[in-house]
Amino acid sequence: MPSETSIEIRPLARHDAPALAALMADYAVAMGGAARQPRPEAALRLFDEPMAGLVGAWNGGALVAFALFFDLPEAISGERAGQLDDLYVSPNARGHGLAKALIAHLTEIGRERNWAHLRWLVPEDNAAALRAYAGISEAAPWQSRVIWLRRELEY
Repeated sequence: MPSETSIEIRPLARHDAPALAALMADYAVAMGGAARQPRPEAALRLFDEPMAGLVGAWNGGALVAFALFFDLPEAISGERAGQLDDLYVSPNARGHGLAKALIAHLTEIGRERNWAHLRWLVPEDNAAALRAYAGISEAAPWQSRVIWLRRELEY
């Protein structure tokens, strides 16, 4: 169980790939995917994406949460925007404000980069996440859509 004083939020680096891979495997299951072994090579690929960034929450030397985001051009304003693509908090670390802390960290990155906004998607059936995000954000006036191109990766 995390204590507020023991949590460190920082950008993730390539040497964090094994810890990130373990959380990614847990996240896949949480999203409805099949159980899988951690794949550090998949985590390493995330660090090769030029517009992507990763931040993590550490508790006592263990990675307990991560957020994957993109710094993207935004056509409506002609500025840049942040897109939070994935945020996962391990079950044993939930209920301690880590999702909000990761998002607060991303808003600071966004202010430094002069983003127009930070946006993200929330599964409609995740009531806990929707409640948590209601206090720090507003509902966007759009709906998410998906076309699955590789059915084996569908969740």
